[in-house]
Amino acid sequence: MTRMKGGVSGLALLALVAGLGPALAEDKAGIAYRCDDGKDLTASFVTASNEVLITTGGQSFRLPQGMSGSGARYTDGTVVFWIKGDDAQLEAPGRSTSCHVQ
Repeated sequence: MTRMKGGVSGLALLALVAGLGPALAEDKAGIAYRCDDGKDLTASFVTASNEVLITTGGQSFRLPQGMSGSGARYTDGTVVFWIKGDDAQLEAPGRSTSCHVQ
């Protein structure tokens, strides 16, 4: 009987953790930025995979975290999003701009 209880509580714990998975996937709500080029940008951070989802100018980019000496830097090799405090820099093909938290 004790063994059965342990198995059931183990399954309950597994179900609870599995249910939390989606909630933990994007654990920071989108942060709104206003960029110097007049466009808005939203950054949603996915800490489980060390990525950021950038939405701006009708485009979306999912960028993995890269190496940074200061601040946080995300890049896929083509697009770079670099954050330091309330400021960020976006480098994308045809676009280079500074952005600031709204």
